[in-house]
Amino acid sequence: MYKIDKFNSFNIIHVEKKGIKISLLDYGATIYQLQTPDISNNYEDIVLRYNNLQDYYNNDIYLNATIGPIAGRIKKGEIFTNNKSYILDKNYLSKHTLHSGNLALSFKKFNYEINEDSTTTNIIFSYQANNKLNINYTIRVIYIISDYQVKIKYELNTLNDFYFNITNHAYFNLSGNLKRDIKNHVVQLNTKKRHLLDKDLITTNKISEDPLYDFSKAKPIKEALSKLENTDTGGLDDIYYFPNHNPNTPMAIVYEPISKRQMKVYSSYDHLVFYSHNNTDNKPLKHINKHPKHYGLCFECEKSPYGYDNNHASNPYLKIKQTYQEYITYKFGLYNE
Repeated sequence: MYKIDKFNSFNIIHVEKKGIKISLLDYGATIYQLQTPDISNNYEDIVLRYNNLQDYYNNDIYLNATIGPIAGRIKKGEIFTNNKSYILDKNYLSKHTLHSGNLALSFKKFNYEINEDSTTTNIIFSYQANNKLNINYTIRVIYIISDYQVKIKYELNTLNDFYFNITNHAYFNLSGNLKRDIKNHVVQLNTKKRHLLDKDLITTNKISEDPLYDFSKAKPIKEALSKLENTDTGGLDDIYYFPNHNPNTPMAIVYEPISKRQMKVYSSYDHLVFYSHNNTDNKPLKHINKHPKHYGLCFECEKSPYGYDNNHASNPYLKIKQTYQEYITYKFGLYNE
């Protein structure tokens, strides 16, 4: 079952299944609220949420929003295709583009429809893009909600050959209602391979296996954060590569040792950006009425970053007659020691 609330220009769609309660915004096809039970069956928020709904209009950290048409950083804000150069908004360090600049889907109003059957509720967000760069495409962001699970499917068709890389920027905190930061969250990633980034966090087209960033065996996030907090990045903000990835194998597993909440992340993608909420804005968060860093973990599944040249990896380039079809699945439960 679902219900819809309207606040000003926002529509908030609420869905409840066994083991999960979720609310979605039609602005940015955004996860507004997500609750799962802890070891004592207490349902609490497990994603960050702004205290004020209006703050989603100026969502500086892309909180829980759909990211696209190109996730990640574009060097000098330039895209080259078919002997043509496209210049994007340079909204990162005033010289690069982050998460598509002013083309960002995070700040677009989506249409939506809702379909249900005996086991799932499907929220189908759609948006038709017409912009100053004449990159015209139609996208559907489909939330498939079932017991203990949220699956997000991305379907896109374009009228221009272009680069597309769509993901979700959910900030997870499994402690429940932000009772604790993320430093004691235990994380496992099913790879050791990480992109070697330059000082501006743009791929260098090289892959590294640095032990500091190795989460192939489960460990608390605080071990890496203690060594990275005083660096320029202030924490983890890294692109991991999963060669020969099997979509039936979780890319990431995370649990919180006190609440015992656990999440497994599955995807058709072969890359994942692992981010530890190093940058904040001045908008207070629900439950704590402030906005300190390191209160959320992001697992941004996506295609290869623009500029990565590897014939064995995914390619974000999409031609007119092709259809973009990818998905991310979050499965929730309790950690059994």
